[in-house]
Amino acid sequence: MKRSPLTILIAALLIVIFGAMLFIFQVRQSEVAVVTVFDRLAPDGVQTNPGPHWQWPWPIAKVYKLDQRLHSMEDNSDSCLLHDDKIVLLLTYTGWRISDPANFFKKFQDGSIVAAEDKLKEIVRSCKSAVAGNHNFSDFVSADPSQIKFTNIESEILATVRQKVTDDGYGIDVRFVQIKNIELPTSVSETVFARMKSERAKLASVIQSDATNRTLAIRGDANSHASTLLGEADARALEIRGQGELQIVEALQVMNGDPAFAKFLMSLDALAEIGKNQSTWIVNPDTRGMELLKYPTPAGATNRNAVTNQTDR
Repeated sequence: MKRSPLTILIAALLIVIFGAMLFIFQVRQSEVAVVTVFDRLAPDGVQTNPGPHWQWPWPIAKVYKLDQRLHSMEDNSDSCLLHDDKIVLLLTYTGWRISDPANFFKKFQDGSIVAAEDKLKEIVRSCKSAVAGNHNFSDFVSADPSQIKFTNIESEILATVRQKVTDDGYGIDVRFVQIKNIELPTSVSETVFARMKSERAKLASVIQSDATNRTLAIRGDANSHASTLLGEADARALEIRGQGELQIVEALQVMNGDPAFAKFLMSLDALAEIGKNQSTWIVNPDTRGMELLKYPTPAGATNRNAVTNQTDR
């Protein structure tokens, strides 16, 4: 049976592709590959450069790909005995990555991430218990924020874990260990809360006492200042009153020199004050100070009125 050239070409391409899959493997940007030959790590078995790489076909060689990105894990809430014989439950959050793929592959079968995290949890649990045993309860829980030493405790746990991982050659770089949660056993919770309330009450008493003292001091300063101002105001009032009385005496002396003229000027001032708002006033001309509103009586008018009155009689 004669086959077409296209069928032969497609078959050839498939053979090339499958052959390439047997002899070439791909490494991604976030991965590192560990190559074994007859189940032993090859001399150049760690490939960290992304891209295609040559390999012997299976079962001669095997390729294990490890994720080099940052891994995070959360352990269990473990009870820790403190230096002052108190007990706290600590829950930590740990970040780590593979730093030495060859050692990591040797320590954990087939480079298992699960096995590595199980081992790392044991190390973190041991280290945090050891570090917590060097601290008192007030370093974890206190009414005074300045006494809490979370940052120092986390740094101590991280340094201890790193030292343990390095000494055992796990090929792991621990990036951080953080305290995520702190809990108290039920047996000590009420005692701790009672002590915290007592400390808060003492602090509130100190603040209230300080506020009272400052209030008294401010009130005393205000009263002293007010007394000074009142004294100055009284002195100024006496001075103004004396000046006014002096001006009155001087004005009376001037008025006594010509009483009629003084009365005339006072009447003019009264009329000017009344008419300054352009208002209409209805007043009796006999009202004191309104004498200027009367028309002047012509000379001899009184005598003529008197004669007329006598004639009418």
